[in-house]
Amino acid sequence: MFVGHEFLAFALVGWGARRAGHDARTALWLGCVAALAALLPDLDVAYAVGTYAVAVAGGTPIGWEPFWGVANGVHRVVTHPLPVGAVAALTLGTGVSLARSGRRITPVAVGLVGVAAAAASIAVLWGFWDESPIAAAVATVFLSITTVAGAVVGRRTVLTPVSSILAAAVGFLTHPFGDVFLAVPPPLLAPFGPPLLADRVVLAADQTLNLLGILFVEVATVWAGLAVAVRLWSSVSFGFRPVRLRDALGGSAAAGLAYAPAAVVLPRPTIADAHVLGFTIVPLAVAVALWAFYDASTDGRGTVSAVLIGLVNGLAAITLGAGASLLVYVPG
Repeated sequence: MFVGHEFLAFALVGWGARRAGHDARTALWLGCVAALAALLPDLDVAYAVGTYAVAVAGGTPIGWEPFWGVANGVHRVVTHPLPVGAVAALTLGTGVSLARSGRRITPVAVGLVGVAAAAASIAVLWGFWDESPIAAAVATVFLSITTVAGAVVGRRTVLTPVSSILAAAVGFLTHPFGDVFLAVPPPLLAPFGPPLLADRVVLAADQTLNLLGILFVEVATVWAGLAVAVRLWSSVSFGFRPVRLRDALGGSAAAGLAYAPAAVVLPRPTIADAHVLGFTIVPLAVAVALWAFYDASTDGRGTVSAVLIGLVNGLAAITLGAGASLLVYVPG
């Protein structure tokens, strides 16, 4: 769900903001803030990679399963819990407030947001310190990054601190629920409470069908985010109008059906070796996307339209490829 997190958050906030009466431009920016917030918790993968490198130096074998065996002990443990997400939303809002201080943001408002963020941050950091000073250090770095991200948002947009906090909260708080399918769920209440979920959510008893179900969930979130983005973008006056989503779909997407023979030849993928699916179907989709982008560019389409056409056809290729492999695996 590395991609699904961002598209889901964007779809929820972009659509919700528009329904709440915001203009399309504001809704687009709020959706982008939510997507950014949904991305930030996975920055701890860099920490997990470093930890794995140390483990390899100590004799741990190199491979996909050994990596996640080590990484799952550090990845998602600190940055994904709901209390941390709530605090991260406040620290991002603090960054917005500081960046926009003096520009329709009063010092009192800046102070209130800052005090709330500081108090909540101290509580979370203290909780992690009782468990592990390393966890507290990771949380400190993460909250510092969210503050800087908020400052960038404050400088680049005219969003208010409150609207930024609410949009970011959607991204931060929905993120951990996208991780309940592939691995042990993150400790949702850390550092203040016990884990709510002890094991991952299973969509099907058959491991291969379960993995495909997870893929379809992610693909659905990407379609939703892309649909909302196109709708908002086409409503904003940028001097051009991108093509509609259905107009972007072309015949190149049918190449996704070519994944059916690969599904016959390759080992049946499971959660334990999900890379068998990911590292084969995604390159096919990327090739289709580049093909569609090139065709659109040579036909004189604008860059934005060509990019959209590439994304739509690449995503459609994944959808069709997953459907084709499902037809192969179900009889077996």
